[in-house]
This record gives sequence, C-alpha cells and structure tokens, in this order.
Amino acid sequence: MIKTKGKRLFGRKAKRNITAYAMLSLPIIWWGVFFLFAFIRAIYFSFTDLRFDESQIMEYGFQNYARLFSDATFGKAFVNTLIWTVVMTLANNLIGLLVAFLIFRLTKGSKIFLALLFWPTLVSAVIGSEITKIIFNPGDSGVMNSIIMAMGGNPLGWYNDPNIALFTLMILPTLLGFSTQMMIYYVAFMGVPKSYVEAARLETKSNFKILWHVYVPLIKSALTYNLLISIVGNMKIMAPMQLVSVDGAGGPFDSTVTIMLYLYNKGITGYEMGYACAIGVVMLIVILVLGVVQMKFTGKGEDYE
Repeated sequence: MIKTKGKRLFGRKAKRNITAYAMLSLPIIWWGVFFLFAFIRAIYFSFTDLRFDESQIMEYGFQNYARLFSDATFGKAFVNTLIWTVVMTLANNLIGLLVAFLIFRLTKGSKIFLALLFWPTLVSAVIGSEITKIIFNPGDSGVMNSIIMAMGGNPLGWYNDPNIALFTLMILPTLLGFSTQMMIYYVAFMGVPKSYVEAARLETKSNFKILWHVYVPLIKSALTYNLLISIVGNMKIMAPMQLVSVDGAGGPFDSTVTIMLYLYNKGITGYEMGYACAIGVVMLIVILVLGVVQMKFTGKGEDYE
C-alpha cells in the first residue's frame, strides 16, 4: 500500500516536472538562440577583422582589444558612461527612496501620488529627447534660455556646449527617471513589520533616522535589486545622446558619446563589426565587475524572514 502511494506521488511529481519543463522550453530556446549563441558568436567575432560579411574575414587575433587602449574616442566614451552611471544610479535611487518614503507615510492619497509619479515611465526615449531639445535648446528660443535672459543673464549652450552637454542630458532623466525605483521601494516599505518602527519611535522621533536605521537595513533586497538594475540600464544608455546630438554620434567633440553609442556607430554605421564586438565584450566585463562590487557592498542585508 505504501509502495503504491509512493509510486503515485512520484508519478505526480514527474508529471508536474514535465509540464514545467515543457512550459519553460520556449523561453529557454529563445534565450539560447538569441542570447547565448549570439554572445558566443560575438566573442568569436571580437578576435576578427569582421566588417559586415563573415566570408571576408582576413585576420584573427587580439588586434581589436589592442586598438581599444589607443582609441581616444573609446576612452572618452568609457569615462562618459561611468559618469552617467554613477550620477544617474545614485540620483534615481536616492530620489526614488525618499519619494517612496514620503508617499508611504501618507494616510490618504498615496495611490494617487504613486500613479501621478509613475506616469513618466510611459514616456518614450524619443519624446523625452524632444522635450530636452525644447527646454534646453541652446538658441534664444529655448525655455531655459528664455528664462535666463528674462532675468538678465546670457543664454547657455546646454547640449551644444561640450563642458555641460552630458550633464544637460542628465537633468530630465534625474527628475523623471526614478519612478520604477520608487515603486519597488514603496512595496518594500509595506513589508516592514510595524513593531520595528514602533520600537524605534521610542528612541527617536526623527523620521530620517527611522528611515536610515530601520527601513533601509530591512529593505536591503530591494535596494540591491534597484542598484543592480540601475547600473546595468545606465551602462547601456545611448538614446538621449543619439537623439539629441546633431549628428547622432554624441557630441560636440564626443562630449556625450557613450560605450553603447560608440558600439552602435562602429558596428552598424561604420561596418566594423569585429571591433564593435570587442567593445561589447569589454562592456560586459565592466558591467559584471560593477555588479560584483555593488553586490559586495549592498548584498549582505539585515532582511527579516
């Protein structure tokens, strides 16, 4: 009798496993073909002089990687990408955390504020870039320059000035790009036991201290996730630079060119696919290193069970 029940139980588990594997087969095949296979091919091509046609490969070796060390534009793109990643990751997560905490403390109207502040995620990169052009147009017709001149100042070059072009492109994403982080932090706050907060209020009335010493340590999982996703997303940034710069290559004087945009310019428009693949491999390594460092500092939390 026991053996019969054991066989039935094993049969049910096997049936469930087969069903699960069948449902997972399509995404696994999709991932294998369009990511894993493509990734392996990209590594292979990074050691070649591939331009566009695979049959025309003439050289194999480390020439692409050696070229990266002497490529001034790649160095500029690397620095720009790191600056963008650090500034935008910190800004979006800090603003998202603070806004989520303020909304979480509301007794009424929290859902309305969440909905209003979440809508910017629906704005496409094209629309966001057009808004940037309107507000920060370097001519006299730009919104910000009109305000500056009305106050007696001189108009700024904004995204046409190599000294401030990259930071000009950061303004709109900083003000409107924290919505996703905000939602994740808000949900994480809801899961913190009230008893922890009540105990903390016996020691201090400062909401900032309670946020920093109680909530933040208890939502380390959400913090780690948000930082990791932010780093990966910002390392891949290219749309604002491509859509706002005059020639779409990131400028002026490469002031807004990023690694992803440079990869696109070399591979798609420059027909240097081998070199573009090498850039992509280096970019992946940098993302992995930053991810490991970030996990090292924020991965160990005090999450409750």
